[in-house]
Amino acid sequence: MRETSESFPRNTLRQAELAKDGWNELMDKLHVPNLTFEEFEDKIKQATDKVDLAERLKEERSQAVKVRNETLKDVWDLTKRIRNAAKATFGDNSDEIEKFGGKPSRVRSKKDDEY
Repeated sequence: MRETSESFPRNTLRQAELAKDGWNELMDKLHVPNLTFEEFEDKIKQATDKVDLAERLKEERSQAVKVRNETLKDVWDLTKRIRNAAKATFGDNSDEIEKFGGKPSRVRSKKDDEY
């Protein structure tokens, strides 16, 4: 399920790197309760790994959808060829056409011929 809103900015990792650099530079002057520099650094690495994974999966999904669509197009083209061959073999109005997923063409009545 997709969450409706994100509670972080798009450039979170960039901002985290800036904060990490600042903390590293001013290590002696900054104390963050219940968090070490190493823990923060590790969290950034974990987040970066997850972002990279998500991007790889997104690319793989995109490629899979492209391949799926090409394959379905090929199958659809072959299906149409088979139906057209069935129409050529059995005729547009034959009952056999229904076996190929088609419907027999409507038979014209005298009423249709009158204008």
